[in-house]
Amino acid sequence: MTEDACLLDLNQRAAVDAVIRRHCVLRGWTLHALNVRTNHVHVVVASGEASPKRVREELKSWSTRTLKKVSGSGREKWWTAGGDIAFLFSDAALAEKIEYVLHGQ
Repeated sequence: MTEDACLLDLNQRAAVDAVIRRHCVLRGWTLHALNVRTNHVHVVVASGEASPKRVREELKSWSTRTLKKVSGSGREKWWTAGGDIAFLFSDAALAEKIEYVLHGQ
């Protein structure tokens, strides 16, 4: 890490939530579940032809731009490199992941 760990406050969490929702609409991605926590974000999204890595990078980029605007802290790095990607191949797996993201943390 090049900067100290950070915890998102309520306003920062709301801003990240809003920008992820807007970006999914803009891209035509189906947002199944979203949970912006103080120190990480979980998203369940169906992105059509967009690769999971592209989805992750776009959501992190837009969230970073938004956090820079709302925080006024001068912080550059908000997220760790990479992030987990899971492929869900059944309705049951999708339902399980949605339940976890919304209620299991």
